[in-house]
Amino acid sequence: MISSETVALIELVKNSYDADAGYVLIRFHKSLEQDIGSVSVEDNGHGMSLSVVERSWMEPATNNKKKMKQSAYLKRRLLGEKGVGRFAAARLASELELSTRAAGSSKEIYAYFDWSQFDNEDVYLDEVIVLAEERDPEDLVAGRHLADLHPSGHPELPRDGSHGTVLRMNGLKRGWSTHEVGELRRGLSRLISPFEAEREFRIFLQLPDEDESSSQELEPPEVIKYPHYTLKGDVDAQGKFHIAVELHATGETEVFSGWFQRVAPTAVTEAIEPIEKAAFMTCGPISFQIFVWDRDQLDNVEQKIGTGIRSIRKDLDSIAGISIYRDGFRVLPYGEQENDWLKLDLRRVQNPTLRISNNQLTGFIKIGADTNPQLKDQSNREGLDNNQAYADLQEIIRLSLAKLESLRFREKKKRPGLKESGGAQEQPLLASPDTVALKERLIQLGGDEEALTLLEHTTNDWEAQIIRIKEVLSRYHSLATLGQLVDKVIHDGRQPLLTIQGQSTLVLEALQRAAGDPEILPKCSGLISSLTERVSRVKDSAGLIDLLLRRIEPLGGRKKGRPSKVYLNEIVRNAFSHFSQEIDGLGINVTIPNSDDLVQVDALELQEVLINLIGNSIYWLQQSPKGGRKILVEWTRPVAGEMDIIFADSGPGIPKSNRSSIFEPYFSTKPDGLGLGLVIAGEIIRDYYNGSLELLDTGPLSGAAFRIKLRKRV
Repeated sequence: MISSETVALIELVKNSYDADAGYVLIRFHKSLEQDIGSVSVEDNGHGMSLSVVERSWMEPATNNKKKMKQSAYLKRRLLGEKGVGRFAAARLASELELSTRAAGSSKEIYAYFDWSQFDNEDVYLDEVIVLAEERDPEDLVAGRHLADLHPSGHPELPRDGSHGTVLRMNGLKRGWSTHEVGELRRGLSRLISPFEAEREFRIFLQLPDEDESSSQELEPPEVIKYPHYTLKGDVDAQGKFHIAVELHATGETEVFSGWFQRVAPTAVTEAIEPIEKAAFMTCGPISFQIFVWDRDQLDNVEQKIGTGIRSIRKDLDSIAGISIYRDGFRVLPYGEQENDWLKLDLRRVQNPTLRISNNQLTGFIKIGADTNPQLKDQSNREGLDNNQAYADLQEIIRLSLAKLESLRFREKKKRPGLKESGGAQEQPLLASPDTVALKERLIQLGGDEEALTLLEHTTNDWEAQIIRIKEVLSRYHSLATLGQLVDKVIHDGRQPLLTIQGQSTLVLEALQRAAGDPEILPKCSGLISSLTERVSRVKDSAGLIDLLLRRIEPLGGRKKGRPSKVYLNEIVRNAFSHFSQEIDGLGINVTIPNSDDLVQVDALELQEVLINLIGNSIYWLQQSPKGGRKILVEWTRPVAGEMDIIFADSGPGIPKSNRSSIFEPYFSTKPDGLGLGLVIAGEIIRDYYNGSLELLDTGPLSGAAFRIKLRKRV
């Protein structure tokens, strides 16, 4: 159950914490080599009597800490529960010398354990010799090193050195490398929760070549004081949250409030008010604090610390990751290097411009054994059970982190050429080159005919290349939209397939029974009726699958042909049909004109635009009360040859601070959004219809409103 020597020492440190210690000192003696070296764990806790050593400490799996959940003097929430952590000493060395003295006692208890006895398969447990005796104090006496470091505030616990426990583990079972000592130092420095304003428990480390006076207190590196961004939040048991994001470079702070609630077993969303019939989060209440750095902009940190950029990055690596602290103590392995339990690196691969990787942040989540009973340990004591509460916790942190990411993107990646007020993209991404001014200037300078001809050929080649690039991008538009529908096809296709399989099995069973029945003729009528009904169900289910396939067939990346005349309201209905289950499940009221407006457009192109808008609206409408969820689509022809399509919803709308960023590639405020939907939609409208996709200041509904303006091919 103890996976490494570092974990073993941490288990023993946790026991010192449970014993009301004010400090614990881990001291390596003689050497770090196998068999030669030894290690001790010393504290100034309340100590143990002989009866406690014999009847509790030496007995595996006692339930004392389940019965008594608080420590004797300081009323700390006890960390241990299973009653086996103390036997981590057997992982570290061949033998153990235990010295302990209870607070207020005049005697010291000494016990000796030879762990090699347990390796003898011919010896029964009652034949193992363990020596334990009461003696005059030798190790635990007033004035010993570090003993009075921190007063307890309790006269019964004077912390003058006269009480506590010392574990001396002799004959290291394996040597400690420099790297492993570094890992131990790192693990111990992050063991105590940073939420505690006054550290009532301190950890010291001493190596063989150091004397007692040089024992080093383990603390996080100084870089933690100088983040570029800070995210703080509190979430109660019902999912109500209060989150603040601070951008230290500008001094700006944005505050968010609302509700996190589960709308499906694997889907968590946020809402302004509690959502009807949504499930409460099972992981709350929690508090968290996350610090983020731009690793390519560490000059300000170097200015404060003065250790060099390379050293700062090394320190950031050592603290990278988000740790979980239960009742003031860290839950392993969260926050360890390579333990990306929130899948942040995967999110960054999908959207490197917006997302933050695991090595750019450090963070702390605060939970409690009593307040968060469903966040419980796995049986191996390393990690939490992978249950619904754990999944809710992951999603809450990702949703919260997405708020910081969007604000960071907005400040760090502002693009020129965007309308600040309206938030529409004005310049086509692949505009043809305008060489008229260059040609006129060449003529003014007396350019010869050969230069002008060369310019003309270069311009033509450039335009031809852009046309080829547009053809390739048009296929990628389809692929990007198709990616959003893969999960939906799997979900919607599974139920009809199950019906086909189930009903086909019943048909086969009925046929088998009929074939073996000597009196089949009198039963033919009923059998035929039953088979007809079941085969009809199979046919209907096959039809549902065929409908799904026909819906996604145009998204296969085919080359677009000449636009045909189609009815606009049918295009809109087909786009909404992809989301029928979500729309029905969330109770969204969709309004579409009934008029048959004939337009000359590519149905797939326009459907791609609408699918992106509909998907966004459905996501954000989950934040609105169920009775008020609406989507409205309407269109007009302001002048001949043009068409305006208004798409509006009753969601929370788009904050003013994000309006100039929503059309930028990779900008997204969704926790797992790629930030490409509106970019693709805008490119389609500009490149194929000489139009624009605009975010309106106001619309027919209370939420976001977009105008699709078509100026060509309509």
